[in-house]
Amino acid sequence: MTDKTKGKGKPYLKVVRDTDRLTAKQEAFAQRVAAGAVLSDAYRDSYAADNMTDKAVWVEACRLASNPKVTLRVKAIQAEIEADHRTRAARREAFVLDRLQKECLEAETDGARVRALELLGKTAYSPIRSRLSRTGTRRRQN
Repeated sequence: MTDKTKGKGKPYLKVVRDTDRLTAKQEAFAQRVAAGAVLSDAYRDSYAADNMTDKAVWVEACRLASNPKVTLRVKAIQAEIEADHRTRAARREAFVLDRLQKECLEAETDGARVRALELLGKTAYSPIRSRLSRTGTRRRQN
């Protein structure tokens, strides 16, 4: 029996109950917190807190933020945002490298080709140099 099957060769499916889901207000709160909002501001934006004191808003926002379901959702949203940033950076880097390679081959002047090759070379070795410089800096600080 594997962790994906449970007895008699049937796949094990986890039932998602309505109690396992966030309410619309909890989801809105989680979205705002994951985007970087202060807990109190996220709470005020997501809930009807017009008649609440600042202390009451802070207490309820902290209570909501410590809810395990909300915490997991905030972390999941933040992971999605981080993955999106990494994907965009990788696409941008690929685009720049592609354009530099084309410029190396198709530039009208020798100077433009040489400059494109120079930038391509710097780009190709920059991750290695930055890792080495960070490692060297850490060693000097210790």
